[in-house]
Amino acid sequence: MEALVIDRETLPEPIFSYFHAEKVRIFEENGNIVLSPFKNKLDVNELFGMFNDGKLSSEGFIKQKAFEKEMEK
Repeated sequence: MEALVIDRETLPEPIFSYFHAEKVRIFEENGNIVLSPFKNKLDVNELFGMFNDGKLSSEGFIKQKAFEKEMEK
């Protein structure tokens, strides 16, 4: 069975209140039905914490590191 993603508002209130994510993933695992929060987009800033402020691009970071390495010689 494939996973199904639904809006949490479609769930009954007692179950709805357990989830803070906007969407819920429903899937079967070992004969059990599992509900888990689903985040529908990948936020790159969460993966690369040092770029959170948006002031330094990855390209700028690479150039800065290359410059620092050159200065160490």
